Amino acid sequence: MSQLVDKIKVVQGLYSGSPASEQEVAVAESKLQLIFPAEYKDYLKEYGVISFYGTEWNGLKGDTWNDVVVTTLEARSLYENFPKEKFILEDLHFDEMLVLADSTGKVFLWHNGLEKEIHSSIASYLEECVARKDTP
Repeated sequence: MSQLVDKIKVVQGLYSGSPASEQEVAVAESKLQLIFPAEYKDYLKEYGVISFYGTEWNGLKGDTWNDVVVTTLEARSLYENFPKEKFILEDLHFDEMLVLADSTGKVFLWHNGLEKEIHSSIASYLEECVARKDTP
């Protein structure tokens, strides 16, 4: 089990969807023409999608609005400069700001074609998301 899955297990108030199968993960990668990082694959196979403290991560086997394939393909069609080698981990739901990840697991903040690396791993980004609970 990955460090990410271990960290998610201890999040209080966690909502999760249904686990995705290995085949569902492979189909999603094929549709997006990219490879998910190992920790994200583990997340998909353990939880499908998650939400907690107002944080809603994209994944598989949830609703359309938080399906990683649907949202990423939609962004690619809406924004001509959306990076093809990344997928949407989280939609922050303000000012069209998106949290993206790449196949190495690096996490980026993206807004209208500008992106900035904000974490070296999805597990590290999870820590930031959990810390939001204590923010007034």
